Amino acid sequence: MIGIYYFCSLINENNIKMIQRIQTVFLLLASISLALTFFFPMAEFIGMKDSLVLYIYKVQSLVPSSTNVYDIWFIMPLLAIVSLVIVFSLITIFMYKNRIGQLKVIRFMMFLIAAMIGVVFLYYYDILAATSGAEPNFVQVGAFAPLLSLVFLYLAYRGVMKDEKLVRSADRLR
Repeated sequence: MIGIYYFCSLINENNIKMIQRIQTVFLLLASISLALTFFFPMAEFIGMKDSLVLYIYKVQSLVPSSTNVYDIWFIMPLLAIVSLVIVFSLITIFMYKNRIGQLKVIRFMMFLIAAMIGVVFLYYYDILAATSGAEPNFVQVGAFAPLLSLVFLYLAYRGVMKDEKLVRSADRLR
């Protein structure tokens, strides 16, 4: 009962107005687009040696008799980066009173996604292509989701910067 009362006291008119900013929508869309990587593959490696599908949480072999040589520790960097960005983007929505902190967190998330894209193309691409003996097929929903999330984070960054400039100009007029 006390928890419900506390939650209702947090929901007042000022908090609702601040959460309804456009960057909140972009941060939510960034987390949703990254959550898509859990449901769709990032790349397929269909080759002569083996046929592999790269998910954000596993590497699946499509050959029935083959053993999976890649365990969770092989995929852990991708899984950690995606999980961190999803959690940080949801936390950043409620940091609306600290715009400078919001900007720092959004820049950090953009760096993490860029690092994830680099790791996929520079590390996983080479290893899985050598294992399967094929070039990857990156025309998957999971491959475009990090790029889409990067665009949404950039748009959220611009929205927070716009709010910060507006507040600074209002402070200057006082």
